[in-house]
Amino acid sequence: MIVRYHPDFPGDIRRFAADYATISPGLAARFRTEIQDAIEVIKGGPSAAGHFLKTESLIVPEFRRRNLRAFPFFILYGVTSDTLIFGSVIPTKSDPLNWLVRFGAEG
Repeated sequence: MIVRYHPDFPGDIRRFAADYATISPGLAARFRTEIQDAIEVIKGGPSAAGHFLKTESLIVPEFRRRNLRAFPFFILYGVTSDTLIFGSVIPTKSDPLNWLVRFGAEG
């Protein structure tokens, strides 16, 4: 399977880790570790690692979200039969459909 990252994906991680670093360097490190752990789980089984996105009553199976355990964020990713694309790290209070533009999809 081909693994790709949207060009803004690493910046999402850096930005949110920097926010946590203003509170505590250890908190920022734990955030980065949890992101890395989630990425590895997704890579290990992308079809089973997250929840489908829903648009009203329609399920969008090409896009999934993996919630972080200890932080109020999730990773939005796309999966096809041969490609895994990491798109965004998103605060849970945000609507994931607004972030589908990173995949070239309408939100």
